[in-house]
Amino acid sequence: MLNSPRSSAMKAALATALVVTAVLPSTPRAAEADDGVEFKYMYFWDKNGVWNHTPAFAWMHKLADAWKFQYDQELDYVSGASRRLGLRNIGRLNDNDLNLDGVTGASRRELRHSEQASLAYAREGRTASGAFYFSDEKDYRSYSPSLGGSMDFNERNTTVGLSAAAFFDDMHPAVPFNQLGGTRQILSLSATLAQVLSPLTLSGLTANVIHSAGFLGHPYTPPFTTQGNLITENLPDRKTALALSGQLIRGFHLAERLGSLHIEGRYYRDDWELQSGTLDAQWYQYLWDGTFVRVRARGYSQSAAAFAKDTYDGDEVNRTADIRFFAFSSLTVGLKVGSTFPESWGDSPWLPDRWDLSYDHAVRDTHGEDDGVHPAKHYQLFPVDEYYQQGTVLAGLSFDL
Repeated sequence: MLNSPRSSAMKAALATALVVTAVLPSTPRAAEADDGVEFKYMYFWDKNGVWNHTPAFAWMHKLADAWKFQYDQELDYVSGASRRLGLRNIGRLNDNDLNLDGVTGASRRELRHSEQASLAYAREGRTASGAFYFSDEKDYRSYSPSLGGSMDFNERNTTVGLSAAAFFDDMHPAVPFNQLGGTRQILSLSATLAQVLSPLTLSGLTANVIHSAGFLGHPYTPPFTTQGNLITENLPDRKTALALSGQLIRGFHLAERLGSLHIEGRYYRDDWELQSGTLDAQWYQYLWDGTFVRVRARGYSQSAAAFAKDTYDGDEVNRTADIRFFAFSSLTVGLKVGSTFPESWGDSPWLPDRWDLSYDHAVRDTHGEDDGVHPAKHYQLFPVDEYYQQGTVLAGLSFDL
């Protein structure tokens, strides 16, 4: 779900990916130039009525023989960035349910923006990279510096990589929720070992430690008491998590066309007693020169945090209604197609060189809620006999310069 603020789990996954992508081969696609521009557009929707339009831009430029600079820019136009409980005749309170917009009564269509600048070095089996990320919206701001590097050994059949990312977030809700925000800091450290098993097989193992401190909650999702009254969310101000991921990439030829199977498993556990497991399988296959298809299936399951309850007596130290901290399972399936434009287009800098189009659809085993007493214990706003669903469309164009 595209909530604000972005979850620490999403940020931890981003930090892990910094080193994983540095040491594992990229998915099959047409060769990219060192200098180029990419335009992407994403549309997201979910069963709660949230939608999100995200145009994105990336510029890559080779500075010297082994150095490369990249700048990324994103804009998010989102229907459900913030949640309202009855203010200005919108939200869950005061019989204003019909005016709900998005997750838990989001009443504002908000614009977010994010930028990232990165510098990367790669030569003779050694890589290094540094990046700075910034995002801002009406009630949330985030800064994130990160570093990563890798080195090849054993005749370049073994690669070791390390990365670190820090996040400095500030949640500053408007009145009357302005006393419920705060700052938080997240430190994510990752180590990866990748090993070539055969000319067409690569394996990898990643360990990721994430420590979070400060305001770790969400002020717009108050839990319910057993009597149906709203109470303030309260979460611990510290969390340490460990994630272990294993990757296997197997290349093959199908009717003389290159393809590859990517399988990744991930186990996560934190000291809030939340555990999760992920299995992600992706098959990339070239259909003809310059054109490939990707088929994907991803399963995810997690247990609840130790303090997560549907309703509370009201005197508990820790309490939340955030669905991220409750038990659920999900399945995501997707299809992606990418190809090159005619080679003659390369003569013009105004015509794109590549394109790609994908759609991913997810189903989660959480039902809608409305028992007459607790109309939205976890803020699921769809019918009680239906499951949560979401979909993401992503289209992209790439220009070589």
